Amino acid sequence: MSMEFPVFDDLKREVFKTDMAKPPATTLYVMHFTPRSGSSWVTELAHSTKRLSNPGELYNPNFLPRMAKAVNATSFEEYVAVLKRRRNTNGTYGFQITHHQLMKVFGSHQAFAREFPTSQWRNFWLIREDIVAQAVSLFKMVTTQLAHTNQTEIKKVIESDRTLDYDGGEIKRWVQHIRNAEIGTEAFFAENGITPFRLSYERNVFEGRERVVNLMAQHLELHKLPPPPENKHKKIATKLNEDFADRFRSDHARFVHDIEDDRATMLSLISDYTLAGEPPRFWTGDGWSETDQRVKASALSRFARKLGLKSKLGSTR
Repeated sequence: MSMEFPVFDDLKREVFKTDMAKPPATTLYVMHFTPRSGSSWVTELAHSTKRLSNPGELYNPNFLPRMAKAVNATSFEEYVAVLKRRRNTNGTYGFQITHHQLMKVFGSHQAFAREFPTSQWRNFWLIREDIVAQAVSLFKMVTTQLAHTNQTEIKKVIESDRTLDYDGGEIKRWVQHIRNAEIGTEAFFAENGITPFRLSYERNVFEGRERVVNLMAQHLELHKLPPPPENKHKKIATKLNEDFADRFRSDHARFVHDIEDDRATMLSLISDYTLAGEPPRFWTGDGWSETDQRVKASALSRFARKLGLKSKLGSTR
């Protein structure tokens, strides 16, 4: 662990012993993600199935001290071990992490891979295809401190829009922040021979709740799940998000072009959201069409070369 583990005087160690006596989950997964990609929606969705665990940000350095106290852990090793038991949902346990969180808490790709080896942990990768809209959303969230409508009265959202000024420099900084996280996560996958199941905010919204949870279940080799209940998370984006994004694309056209060109291969690798028994499909931006899977195989090879790393890709974990 790179960051210092918090120390508490009032832990309930008998509770910890009881938790550690419980069986650990045997189906394990990590969902790597970038901020404002719909990760909270996916977390709530997974949790509602009572089968896919409650994959929150358990290694977010801002949350970790509070959560470590909640599970009565005295060391990082205890924290990792007890979560496999406390978060065990009918044999499954998962968590979400961004690349910046990974580096802050673990210090290196190698340290994270040692703690969560690919031989034991399946991997998902959640991004947003429209990185400008994503950066605008992140800019608004950080500036207004409003994240989701299930925790915010709509009138607060409307009021914040009235007082929020456009800042192209800050939005550009968030675009670069997101892109750096994407590059770092892709490098982690390449270094460790991981081909994750790739999700995107846009395709999740298009497909809906039932397909998303069953794609997760399928990747984890679990049985088909029933339709999950309605998700409480609602989009917080307003017309101001669209206006800011349009203005940014106009003001920084060359920058946006270069970013989109740099991301093109990564976006081509997003999984086709096919369930067992269905023909393969290709995302057109507005929907799906059938495609030859060799297109993806070729794109995967090109991406490995672009990263400048020896291609170990091929594991579907």
